[in-house]
Amino acid sequence: MGRAFVINMPIEDFIFEVREEILSYEQMGEKKAQQWENNFKKWLNNDKIKKKNIKLKGNNRFYILKDESEIFDIVDLYFNAVEQGREDEYWNNFQ
Repeated sequence: MGRAFVINMPIEDFIFEVREEILSYEQMGEKKAQQWENNFKKWLNNDKIKKKNIKLKGNNRFYILKDESEIFDIVDLYFNAVEQGREDEYWNNFQ
């Protein structure tokens, strides 16, 4: 059986990549990209939330992705949540 490859993306790079993808949606723009980043940082720093996709190496944090297409999925889910007025639900289920 083949070994599953994963990407350990530094948090700063992950945020940058997601923001860039959000900005590619005309309807979302800078305001929504900034809101996503702010909410992601709140989620990241909330010790009460168990984060299955965050890895610590020394003082560095990484977001674990199966592949880069996961970034598109994260943004698509966010876009749908914004369109449906369900951003709170998006963040409650975020992983």
